[in-house]
Amino acid sequence: MRIARTLSSLVPALLLAAGIASCTDDPATTGCCTGGTPSLRIINAFSGPVDVLVDGSVAVSALPAGTIDTVAPTAGSHTLTMRPAGTSGTAIIQSITTGSSLSTIAVVRGANGSIASAALDDTNSVVPAGATKVRVLHLAPNAGVLQVYRTQPDFQQPVSWQFPFTYQSNPTSLTSPFYQSTAGTWEVRVWQAPADASGWAGATVKVAIPLASGEKRTVLILDKPGGGVRIELL
Repeated sequence: MRIARTLSSLVPALLLAAGIASCTDDPATTGCCTGGTPSLRIINAFSGPVDVLVDGSVAVSALPAGTIDTVAPTAGSHTLTMRPAGTSGTAIIQSITTGSSLSTIAVVRGANGSIASAALDDTNSVVPAGATKVRVLHLAPNAGVLQVYRTQPDFQQPVSWQFPFTYQSNPTSLTSPFYQSTAGTWEVRVWQAPADASGWAGATVKVAIPLASGEKRTVLILDKPGGGVRIELL
């Protein structure tokens, strides 16, 4: 049994998506729960569909890889179980505490290929006045190495986010830090080849992120059903 710490709150935002394989934009979608209902957001960053159980009861059945859903347990302590869909054996079981805000956990593929979990805690909660922050998480286990480049408000030349950028089953403040810039628009683009900045112009998986002073966002790179990857924002 693995015990997780209480998850921190992440602010839902408008989600934008696009796929490498299809080279077409996906429709925009939104996060989920509003109105202060105690909620838990589940991101399936595993390589296949998963079942999600709360206190032993199935809350989400066969959540597809690369997708997001939300459950709304009552405020307080609960047991969260996540397992490959349709199985009763290998599972990750942990304690969670829900409150009045939205918390987020990712179902990931561990180093040995088994199911695991990662709390997507917002470790850089303070953004200085006049500044903005963005981080990118590679949570697409079927995508392999990706090229991820960005521009930011104070620097408009595309620069690599991280190289090599491989799947992150255990994102932390050290391995997946926020980068800081001034207020304005960030842009993040993702491609598989070529392995240099020349892919920027033709990248179809991309998102523009306008941020005001004191704001921050997390960019998730997820597997896209049918192949390729897509982007969602937290």
